[in-house]
Amino acid sequence: MPPRLRRAVFLLLVALLVEGWPWPASADVVRYRIDLARSALTFKATSRVVNADGRFHKFGGDVSVDPRDPTTARISITIEGASIDTANTKRDNHLRSPDFFWVERYPVVTFESVRAARANGGLTVVGQLTLRGVTREILVPTTVSVTADDFVAEGEFELKRSDYEITYQSVLNPVGDVVHVKFLFRGTRAGS
Repeated sequence: MPPRLRRAVFLLLVALLVEGWPWPASADVVRYRIDLARSALTFKATSRVVNADGRFHKFGGDVSVDPRDPTTARISITIEGASIDTANTKRDNHLRSPDFFWVERYPVVTFESVRAARANGGLTVVGQLTLRGVTREILVPTTVSVTADDFVAEGEFELKRSDYEITYQSVLNPVGDVVHVKFLFRGTRAGS
């Protein structure tokens, strides 16, 4: 076989192999925006005299994920610390002070995921939580439902105030270090 014909046959074989090769399908990543009106971010803090159940009224964020594979999720959430509400104005103002959230200096709390893995019928989302200028990696057990147009994510976790340099303590009403956080985020496809 002449070299020129051999080269043409070789290139044809390469083209057939490349075209027929079972390359993995590219991920169809969709971006969703959290819908504040249909979502909730709540917490429970304990103390000797009275526990504090509260919520944040202002937060938002985005989720980017291939709807066929929730482990591809990347999540970015921003919470306005001043929107804290425990149904007690005096306590809420104290929580906004330098003793706790110090919203004047640190107006937002942020969460940025770094990975997600399947666990216990849902996902464990690993991410960086930044509160009062301190960033720590946290694990967030989450159940997720994703369609082409909507997503729902809910879960709960605990964090320690002291990990974020929130060490205020009351002699009369000692405050627990562990805060229980619960969330339900619903969102729709961005741009829809």
